[in-house]
Amino acid sequence: MTIPVHLSPKLALTAPSGFALHHSGQPHYTRDWHAHDCAMLLWPVAGGLQATWQAAAGAAPGAARLARASALLLPAATAHHTRASTPRLQHGELYLAPELLGRQARFGALQLDGAVQALLDALLAPALDARSAAPLVEAIVRQIRFGRSRALAAAPAPAGLAERMLQRFAQALDHEQSLPQIDAVAQSLGVSVRQLQRACEQTYGASPVALRRRALAARARALMAQGCTLAQASQALGFASSGHLGRLLRAIAP
Repeated sequence: MTIPVHLSPKLALTAPSGFALHHSGQPHYTRDWHAHDCAMLLWPVAGGLQATWQAAAGAAPGAARLARASALLLPAATAHHTRASTPRLQHGELYLAPELLGRQARFGALQLDGAVQALLDALLAPALDARSAAPLVEAIVRQIRFGRSRALAAAPAPAGLAERMLQRFAQALDHEQSLPQIDAVAQSLGVSVRQLQRACEQTYGASPVALRRRALAARARALMAQGCTLAQASQALGFASSGHLGRLLRAIAP
């Protein structure tokens, strides 16, 4: 089973100047797995940010805890999950047209040098004239490519408990068995329910219960695409009634 990745298109926003800037101060910030149709530079201004990303052309999979003076640069179409690792977070997001980066960009988590950090601070300055943004962005990209910023020591992409839980679900569905409950999966994996919850939140940004519901909804839609009625799919998946499955499908977007 794969986790749905939401496409958050930003390329059109970069058309006028080659870039688009977003600044967020949202408390308890979190974004489920999503991808953009352009490159992205993400950096904390205050507070900390936990980021996890999948493999893509030019970027290895990984995970990193970002703080001030660090950033994440990802190529287009890279699925990533981000959330605040501190109670409050302020961060910037710079969306970049591919031609701005060139072919030798260093993707992944970066420890920024002082020049890049100063340029990023200037880019988010409230008094900055809009006409000054373009040369600042060009300078930021050049400094990242040719300056003293270096790769930030990043942990391998989380792999293990959450993926093994999804494998248990897939195996049960493939053998036309009922999906195991979360406590039974945790017991079979030799961990507590709380440990499994933390792994799922870190890896997929969702609870085990939410992932279980997604697995059921995805298989129900696959059965119905093959010609099963709602009632037949409901019976095959062990629902008490087709009404229960119908409510699940309405609640879980395809």
